[in-house]
Amino acid sequence: MLSIFLIVFMTGLAPSSAHSSGEGVSQDEATQYIRNAAQATDRAWEEFHAAAIEGTLASPLIQVTIEGQLHEVRRLLMEARKAERSQHYQSVKEMTQQIQEITQNIIQASRERKQ
Repeated sequence: MLSIFLIVFMTGLAPSSAHSSGEGVSQDEATQYIRNAAQATDRAWEEFHAAAIEGTLASPLIQVTIEGQLHEVRRLLMEARKAERSQHYQSVKEMTQQIQEITQNIIQASRERKQ
């Protein structure tokens, strides 16, 4: 029995703990996706906050839209962390990609100035 385990282990057929459910995204990758998404969320918040404080946002509608988007990225970030704890690494990747897209939109909208 031990020799079968050693043969399987040495030939690389042993299941990898870095991947879950054959999803193709490792735990380390998922952790990095979450780090990057958290940093993007912080940058988006800082851009928005600076523009709001300066009073340079293009319109009140844009401010309300951005505030909603910030709530959405925070919700997605919490869900991504939950998915990571549940080892649903593909879900982490998908949610963090959404976060990256939304935060880019927030940054762009925050940089648009009043006419």
